Amino acid sequence: VAAPECLQPQHHKPLPHSRSMTDSIKIPRDYAYVVLSVGSTWVANYFLIGLVAKARKEYGVKYPNLYADERHGDSELRDKFNSVQRGHQNFLETWPSSCVLMSLNGLVFPRACAVMGGLISVGRVIYGIGYKMYGPKGRMPGAIIAHLGDFPLVFLTFYTGYKLLKGKQ
Repeated sequence: VAAPECLQPQHHKPLPHSRSMTDSIKIPRDYAYVVLSVGSTWVANYFLIGLVAKARKEYGVKYPNLYADERHGDSELRDKFNSVQRGHQNFLETWPSSCVLMSLNGLVFPRACAVMGGLISVGRVIYGIGYKMYGPKGRMPGAIIAHLGDFPLVFLTFYTGYKLLKGKQ
């Protein structure tokens, strides 16, 4: 009994513009800047972790509680802790995609992506400090700086894809 057709080996002809498995991606020398920029996001993360750890001690919020609730003092104290925590959580929400976009786009535009990653890291640190000191209103300066890095990365992704499709990398 023969296997169903869908399980039979497929013999496809290569598409006219497809690349073979022997084609390779050349990593530009300047890609080292991208790697350092991705590393800077870890520095920003550890800094924000430090702010949260200090706030946990200061406001008595123990693990596994992610945020302070009515058990953790009055609403003003809860808001102060939750602002510190929110500054870090917001970073964590955007961190993976930012690193992926830096890494992919950096193969074609390494220096630009390194700068954008640096803006993200610096912006997120300022965001966390502002959120800690002034609550939600204090996050805006850092958000603006971080978005000067992450929004262009998103748009650059489409341009990078276009350049790769056209073979102009």
